Amino acid sequence: MLGIEERSCEPKNFFAGEFPTVPETGTAGAAVAEHTPVTTDANGKIIAVSTGTVENVIGISAMAAAANEPIVYYMTGEFFMDAINVPNGVDADALKAALRKVSIFLR
Repeated sequence: MLGIEERSCEPKNFFAGEFPTVPETGTAGAAVAEHTPVTTDANGKIIAVSTGTVENVIGISAMAAAANEPIVYYMTGEFFMDAINVPNGVDADALKAALRKVSIFLR
């Protein structure tokens, strides 16, 4: 007997307003998850922020990418905080303040 496969999807709002988004591309220096705050490493590749690199944040990844793959990230915009993938150990308030400096606003 055949069974019916059940799937569900709970959409999560990412964009929070009408502030213009400006995308940019680069190469991932390590695996980066979708909607993760990013910075650059010593080789100029895009990596996820960590506790020590929060102040150097340059944007939020628009998509997931593996190491050495192309990646798109947002350099400006207005996003919902609960939709952001905040890396472990990173202080959300410090991240929010650092993102404001590059015209990314979290609601």
